[in-house]
Amino acid sequence: MVRRSVGAARKSAGAVALAVCVAVFVAGSAAGCAVAREIALPAAPTAEATAVSEAAHSVVRVRGYASSCRKRLEATGFVYAPERVLLNAHTVAGVDRDLEVVLDDGRRLAARVVAFDPAVDAAVLWVSGLATRPLRLTEAAITAAVVVGYRKGATVPAALPATVRPDQPAESYDIYNRVRVPRQVHRFHGAAITPGMSGAPLIAGENRVAGMVFAADVDKADVGYALTAAQLRAVAAAGRRATATVPHDPCD
Repeated sequence: MVRRSVGAARKSAGAVALAVCVAVFVAGSAAGCAVAREIALPAAPTAEATAVSEAAHSVVRVRGYASSCRKRLEATGFVYAPERVLLNAHTVAGVDRDLEVVLDDGRRLAARVVAFDPAVDAAVLWVSGLATRPLRLTEAAITAAVVVGYRKGATVPAALPATVRPDQPAESYDIYNRVRVPRQVHRFHGAAITPGMSGAPLIAGENRVAGMVFAADVDKADVGYALTAAQLRAVAAAGRRATATVPHDPCD
């Protein structure tokens, strides 16, 4: 049986950080929400490290408040098109107040949800005036990537190297635990996904994103799952030029 596991939200400094919240079965193993231990990333002045550092400027914090469930969000997203941010749908479900993105230099910009797919667990924000260089979704096969995301309460993104297995089919429920959804995912290990990092991109080279984090293994702290770029393609296309707010209720 496929099950969905909801991660616990934790309060810190008046904010609630959302853990990744979709459970899947991949190759017979169960995955869901988990708070994983942090790992340290040693400084490495290589060309790859420089590329990741530059790409990290396009990774943003996303914050907001959902009145219906009295919940604050703190998540990660990334710029994939001019003034457009891709992130998980479950992190903005029900958000009706104070939705904004925070850049790595501390600037805050108002955002609105212009694409929302609770089955895929992906959404797009329109952020007027956002001039950050977009990252490019790639469907090329990868074996390694760097997960870049904001841990709960952090103002600087963490960069966690990961080994990536070939994309594989999986099955899970939508964010409301109503409908079973087939997925194509990347399973990665070596990167401990913590609350706030839902929506973090898998950066696989200069300005290229191979997937987006949406789940973590309940038993192995450094194993996670990312939606592939192919899985994100339709939502990304729908939000690329949209400017009208779309319904994104209720809370997940």
